[in-house]
Parts: sequence; C-alpha cells; structure tokens
Amino acid sequence: MGLITKIKRKAKTLDNMIRPLANDKWDYFVIVMDFLWCRSIFKVSRDEYLKYNFHNLKHRYRKNFLLHKHRIKYSNINYRGLGRSKYLVYKHISDLYQREVILAPQCGEASFLDFCKKYQQIVLKADTGSMGKSVELFNYTDDATAIDLFATFSKEKPKICEPFIRQHKILKQLNPVSVNTLRITSLLQNGEVEILSATLKCGVSEDNITDNLSMGGIGAQVDISSGIVSTFGYDFEQKKYAYHPTTGVKIIGMQLPHWDTVISLVKAAHARLPQCALFGWDIAITETGADIVEANNRPGARIMQRMDGIPKGKKIIPLIRQDRLKNKRKVYTAEMKKLYTQEFQVELSE
Repeated sequence: MGLITKIKRKAKTLDNMIRPLANDKWDYFVIVMDFLWCRSIFKVSRDEYLKYNFHNLKHRYRKNFLLHKHRIKYSNINYRGLGRSKYLVYKHISDLYQREVILAPQCGEASFLDFCKKYQQIVLKADTGSMGKSVELFNYTDDATAIDLFATFSKEKPKICEPFIRQHKILKQLNPVSVNTLRITSLLQNGEVEILSATLKCGVSEDNITDNLSMGGIGAQVDISSGIVSTFGYDFEQKKYAYHPTTGVKIIGMQLPHWDTVISLVKAAHARLPQCALFGWDIAITETGADIVEANNRPGARIMQRMDGIPKGKKIIPLIRQDRLKNKRKVYTAEMKKLYTQEFQVELSE
C-alpha cells in the first residue's frame, strides 16, 4: 500500500468519525482541528475521542480521562507480579473468599476429582487470562469424564478451578445464565482505600456464563454511596439499554443488595494487598453477602468511564507520571515469579 493510499484511507476514516458530530462546514473544521490537537496532546484514539464526547468538553475536564495509553502504564503504580496470577491473589486473601479455589494440574488428579464431586458445577479459567476468554463450565457426571478433562490441563498454562457462584436472585433476574458481577475500582494511598467507581456488569447471551463487556456484555454505572444503578446500560458499541435485551428487566434504578458488605469487602481485600495501588475487583453478590471473583491490576478505563462519561483519572494519572515504583517493581516482580515457581512448579508468564 502506497503512502498516498494510506493517507486517503486515514482521511476517510477521520471524515466518517467527524461528519456525524458537525452541524456545518465550519463546525466540521473546528472538530477536525480539535481532534488532531487532542491526538497530539492527550494521545487520545479516535474511539476514545468519540465515545467520551471530547468535542463537547473543555481542556480541564478532558485531561483527567484515563486512556488506553495509561492502562499500559499501570505497572508504574502496581507491582506487576501479584496481579498477573488470580491464584496468587487468592492465596494472599483466601479467608475473604466465600468459596474454595484450586489450581490444576498442580493440585493433582485426586484433589481435582474430589473437588468436582463435591461441587458438581465447576468454572475453569486461565490463571493469567483476561477479558473472560477461555472461561468454561464443567458439569461433573462421572469420574472418567473428569479424569479425561484433567489430562488436558497443562502446567505451562494452569487453570483456576472454582465452584459455580450462586448469585443473588436480584442479579440472577438480569440474566440467569451468566454470573452478573460488579467491577469496583479502588485506589490505595497512605493506608486508605478509596472507591473510585462501581459498574454493574451483566451478560446478554443465553449460552455464555461470562458478563465481560469485551464479550458482548452490558455495563451500567452504580452510585457508590447508595448502591443504586444510576445510568442506562451500555455495551462497548455504545448501544443504550433501559431494559435488559434478553430478559426485559429494568436496569437503571436497580437497588443492589448487600451494598455495604460489597464496599467493606473491597476495602478489606485491597488493604491486605498494599503491593498494588490500583485494583479493579470483580465482585459477585450472593444471597448471604458478597464474594470476590477476581482482582485485576490493570482495570479497564472504558468500564470506569464510558457509562457515566465522568473521568476517573484525576488521582491515578499523577501516580502514573511519578513512576514511583520504578526500582521496587522489578524486585517485587522477581520475588513473585520465584514464589509462583516454587509453589506451582511453573514460571509466571509475562
């Protein structure tokens, strides 16, 4: 592809993005110039400029948005080694979980078989995976099937094994197939844990147990003080939903149960993991309280900001710029890799 062809293609893509935003030719020119300026100053992508409505915002507001460029720099404020492994997080704070978690094949065939018999419905997911990929549901029927499954596990890519979570009836009514969870983003500074955002996530598929927005799910912002869903639901294509498209249940205005328990659980868990300043917690609400699904040390910027359009980077971006863990991070990551290798007999992948 020649240079001129590339320029024409980029110009056409830009034109398709700007034209629906402009009222006239002058407005079109102003928005094009503004986008190019934001691209230069903030390194904002076309998608981010469009979905965060940058063309309607003032500079002092736009500068506080977390962007993709920040997400790849989260390691500046988080010790990378801990958050890379779901099982290591579980080992650190297992007493705060409502369920048992094992790692296969490191647990051994006999332990895996006993686990399957005990819980019947088992969720399997990659220990270092993300975005809901490779999540499977295994229904125990007999020993032979479970043993055959165990034989497919690899030490190089260990699997988290956990019981299927029985969610609260209020969450279940949104979509009974998926486990519909909360993404709570928390920041730890000077020994204090602050909740920065809360998002309700729910699946829409009738055959997929995950609620990840990257897998087609819906997200809606939750008021932190009350636990009431405060926005319409949105997917990553920015389609708006007042009601769940599969079940017809109203999303906005929903009062989430056990809200105080959810917030207390997140704060207690993060306080026990001071190695990371920033976490995105996936929390399931059960009939008896709340349970940690997993902790993400690279929480997505879109899920924090796209639903309500409010930037969440005012306190995070300065920490990223400071790069305050530049030396300690390497040391701690090395220690976590050593611990992972000793405990699970496999190296922690990058």
